[in-house]
Amino acid sequence: MANRNFNRVQALDKEVKHIYGYFDVGATGAPTLSASLSVGVKSVARTSAGKYTITLGSVGGSTDKYSKLLMFSCILEDDTHHGANGGVGFQLDTDSTSGSVSSNHKIQSGLVHFMALQEDGTSAEIKNGDSVRFHIVVKNSNQPGVGVN
Repeated sequence: MANRNFNRVQALDKEVKHIYGYFDVGATGAPTLSASLSVGVKSVARTSAGKYTITLGSVGGSTDKYSKLLMFSCILEDDTHHGANGGVGFQLDTDSTSGSVSSNHKIQSGLVHFMALQEDGTSAEIKNGDSVRFHIVVKNSNQPGVGVN
């Protein structure tokens, strides 16, 4: 491990939190969360082909709720071109219970819904054996950021 003096991440907005996660995809598309590489993530579930829900919190603990989703990104680990399979791109998905994309921007329920896309932009299952790394940035406060009226 590097022996360095790291400083805190700074943002103009108040109480910004970065959550990183990692999961493997199995033969049925089911994700297996790596808890040691996913601090702040309670679970990942496959809701349908190529669609997943990340629940924020701690494994075995309560769900963490945040006031706003600031950013979400994913990258796929695969040893071959995966254009015919999901993972070329990712996008936020509607909340399956409310049908509203806006629920993703507030994530007050502690959930992030997303889908894997193939080259033509349609949703598709991620291949067996692939791994997904994700980065979620959330706001942990209702206080406005610097310069916001």
